[in-house]
Amino acid sequence: MAAHGAATGAAPSAGMMLEAHVAAETDKGRKRGNNEDRLLVFDLKRQRELSAVKTEVVSLRPRGVLLVVADGMGGMSAGETASQMTVENFLTSYLDRSEPPPSAVVTDEDRRNALTEAVRDTNALVYARASAEKGLKGMGTTLTAAVIEGDHMFVAQVGDSRAYLLRDGELKQLTRDQTLLASLAEKGALPQGSNAQWKNMLLQAVGAQADVQVALTETSLQPGDRLMLCSDGLHGPVNNDEILEAMRSDARPEERAKALVARANENGGPDNISVVVCDVFEARP
Repeated sequence: MAAHGAATGAAPSAGMMLEAHVAAETDKGRKRGNNEDRLLVFDLKRQRELSAVKTEVVSLRPRGVLLVVADGMGGMSAGETASQMTVENFLTSYLDRSEPPPSAVVTDEDRRNALTEAVRDTNALVYARASAEKGLKGMGTTLTAAVIEGDHMFVAQVGDSRAYLLRDGELKQLTRDQTLLASLAEKGALPQGSNAQWKNMLLQAVGAQADVQVALTETSLQPGDRLMLCSDGLHGPVNNDEILEAMRSDARPEERAKALVARANENGGPDNISVVVCDVFEARP
């Protein structure tokens, strides 16, 4: 699998309209009693949430589509409270912050700012509730959110839920896990005898601290690209070769999403599993 970073690739020809074919699937896995993951697929043009259990088709201009994966953590119901609050409040904040003013052009910088500030708004709300309610103390969630508009995708990330791009048969991880293991690995400082108890420890999570550093990734898109967002309940037990095999399949997005969840369960299903699969096409006339 290729190194992290934005994809390049040829841009669509002038005037080409793109559309996204999107599906999503979530499952509690085989070891957890409840599902603390939350997903969101939101049509920004039509201003409505899509179930995406079946493949949905969304025009990518104007406004496009918003894809979100949140993987909650905390005792009792705190994890699902954090992820649910995050999905709801992030959507509201992003819509408010990205609404174009009258007679104004929304720039890429505007979109970056809207994403970043929506994540920070959401973090403040979740942190405040976690601080105020004893039963929710310490709750938090990952958040990976992708806005696809026209031929461009912006990804905002806190935690270790990932975004991938499949292009020309090659799978690229667009995000970097914000975990202790990933940080030590980048520095070449992994200790001997690494064990599973600490390796996935998050360096930050939405709601777990007063402020977060939002990681942004940008990618230009073209017809034939395939995108995937997922929680670590998928990318943990399912290795890169298995992800690549599923993403290369000729099956529809909904079938690939189900196959990826099934593979995670076949490999032990140790955690909640969530995935969003999105294919990019030239729009139909």
